[in-house]
Amino acid sequence: MSDFRNGRFDMNRDDQNHSPSRFKEFLKLHLRRQRFLTQEQEARLLEEAVLRYNLTADEANGVLRAATDDAEVVTEAELISSTVQLLKAMSDKRNRITREDFDKAADFYRSRTGTSLTPIEARKRVKRIMEEHSLEPRRSGHLLKTRRWYRQIGE
Repeated sequence: MSDFRNGRFDMNRDDQNHSPSRFKEFLKLHLRRQRFLTQEQEARLLEEAVLRYNLTADEANGVLRAATDDAEVVTEAELISSTVQLLKAMSDKRNRITREDFDKAADFYRSRTGTSLTPIEARKRVKRIMEEHSLEPRRSGHLLKTRRWYRQIGE
């Protein structure tokens, strides 16, 4: 305590650096205005926990999960998992998704991110998820049923 009063507070001491509670407080500040955490942001935060706060990877992951749950922040990995489940539930026996169901899945994805994505970006991400999980678009149209609606979604 006397070191702190004299201004010689050493932030690199092991007992102060190895602190899950300090990392949790850091996360509270970092996550307070976010509703969505990308995989890159999550990786950077975990790296920060290991390097700066001397936590193990498991400790850092546990603290991050608890903090995101407390702050009601959705991680991209969780969102992809729930979107895949939604798409598979809406698909037919041949793993095809109708245009209407695709639009619902894109709306779901966007709403879970706190509308931080544009509708176009949400559609692109859902398309990528479909391709990664071998889900196909179902033909749609009045006279000629095509997959044009799906092909028009950019990469």
